[in-house]
Amino acid sequence: MRIAITGTSGLVGRDLWEELKDKHNIWGLGRRKPDFVPMSQWRTLDIIDAENTANIVHQINPDCIVHLAAVSNPDECEKDPVTGYKANALGARNIALACMKFDTEMLYVSSDQVFNGKKESEYNELDRPDPVNHYGRSKYWGEQFVQSLLRRFYVVRTALVFGESRPTFVDRVAKCAYAGESLTAAADIVNSPTYSKDLAGAISYLLEKHIYGIIHIANEGHCSRLELAEFIAKSLGIKTGFIKKGTKKDLALPALRPGYTPLENKVWNLNGFPRMRPWKDAVMNFLHNMPD
Repeated sequence: MRIAITGTSGLVGRDLWEELKDKHNIWGLGRRKPDFVPMSQWRTLDIIDAENTANIVHQINPDCIVHLAAVSNPDECEKDPVTGYKANALGARNIALACMKFDTEMLYVSSDQVFNGKKESEYNELDRPDPVNHYGRSKYWGEQFVQSLLRRFYVVRTALVFGESRPTFVDRVAKCAYAGESLTAAADIVNSPTYSKDLAGAISYLLEKHIYGIIHIANEGHCSRLELAEFIAKSLGIKTGFIKKGTKKDLALPALRPGYTPLENKVWNLNGFPRMRPWKDAVMNFLHNMPD
């Protein structure tokens, strides 16, 4: 297949590029070209510009666009909601419009933050979104654009992605553990940690199936930020005394967090696809690969 990827330099983009480069004819799209993408497979693109987006898609003529580009930090979206909505909602709309025009498949990566956190069990694809912050609303609006404009689409919801491409909460915990620095971890923020390499592998697998719709992809199981931090410390052989139990209120984050948003990979598992490994195994794998 001929596949274009937005957000190639992001947390998932690099792993997806590595996953697809030997299997498909792939292109990177974005504002700044990452070093690992050859110039011959790159096009500069501003997803907020609908005309530019359509022109670039027309030039490449891909079979599918994987849309990863986003403002993915909820606090950044809360501080600057206009930019968040333009990038996450209107950007997704512009990609979807280009896909509609040229009969191209689209895979849009969304988030567990589209849910309100009031459910007492894992969220599946049948649960109704009800976001509580600007980030969640912008991603849900993007979902709605994709679903209303296209027939052949994937909306992939994932959660708490960590990986090698940029520092995340997992890296922060490890850094504090080694340095003996104090860390407050919330016991009332619960979701499903997901390794970027596992997500990239699952997206690659899904693209081969052409089974469209909404699908959750996260490492199996869930934990609180406190449980995750303690697991990381113990896995590194470091005592957990540096970790302070906290709450969402203690963290005083700009964006309200829904709290309890673990994902169930219901559609993925019903289709008989290879099960995602447990989050603990994924975190252990990541920590093993961290540079000394």
